[in-house]
Amino acid sequence: MNILPPFQVPDTYALRRRVLLVGVLVIPLYLLSAYVVYLLGVSDAWLLIALALIYLLVVRPLMRPVREAIKLRRRLAYDNWLAERGPEGGDPP
Repeated sequence: MNILPPFQVPDTYALRRRVLLVGVLVIPLYLLSAYVVYLLGVSDAWLLIALALIYLLVVRPLMRPVREAIKLRRRLAYDNWLAERGPEGGDPP
């Protein structure tokens, strides 16, 4: 029988590659959107709208595993700190 642990340990190298991938994708998208706004000759407010859309549609979904790994790491560190404090809740000796 294959029993999985209650949580999966995140691969830090995969998370680093994910962050690099997001940077490689987003910087050209930002530059392309700025160029398109310049070519169209519209207000710079459209550039802000385009940047917000890129963030919402590209950056947030691609960075979700990184945010989840950070939450997991914080939770594990807090659980470990609570376990070290002992049942009385005082400082460890």
